[in-house]
Order: sequence, then C-alpha cells, then structure tokens
Amino acid sequence: MEELLGACGLDCGACPAYVATRENDAEMIAAVAARWSVEYGHEIKPEYVWCEGCTTEGERKCGHARECDVRACVLGRGVANCAYCDDYGCETITKFFEMAPAAKEKLDALRGS
Repeated sequence: MEELLGACGLDCGACPAYVATRENDAEMIAAVAARWSVEYGHEIKPEYVWCEGCTTEGERKCGHARECDVRACVLGRGVANCAYCDDYGCETITKFFEMAPAAKEKLDALRGS
C-alpha cells in the first residue's frame, strides 16, 4: 500500500476510510462507520467516512478532515504537511502528537531529510 501522508503526519493511505473510498466500496465504508461508532462512542454515519485523503484533490473528505485544525492550518499556509511549516512544533500539532506519536516520528524524519 502506497503511503499518502496527511497534513498531520498520519498515513492516509493506510486509513480504512481512504482504502474503502479508493475501492469505491460502500459495504466497507459502512463497516468502517460501524467500527468507528464503537471506538469513538457515538454514531458515525457512512457518509461521514468517505475520504480521498486530507491533502489531496477531490471533494470527498471524511467528516474529521473537514473540521481538522491541523489540516486547516496546513492548507492555509500552503505547505504539504506540518514538517514543512516554519512554526513546526506549534501548540496545534503538539497537542495532536499526544494522541498520535507515530505522526511526530514521521514528520520529524521529514524535517531531518
């Protein structure tokens, strides 16, 4: 599976919503919605799940991508992801890293290259 790095450093290409969208598989989308509903403790409808990747062209973005502060910042600054931001390490991305330390590792590696 090809890596598709999101604004925050997560691999959108490994996300089940992205995979199901890429395969145009409504049953898989429904299964992801059901799983996320259990994981996150509230109902997530299938229409919330369709996603073509948070920084890619295309209209379909999962509900979280549409409301993500990290994504909004990256798009507003015109950078590919947080690794390329002059303010890397800001409060927004630092808070996110508390939930997703693997994303920090990925972005730190990009900054070092």
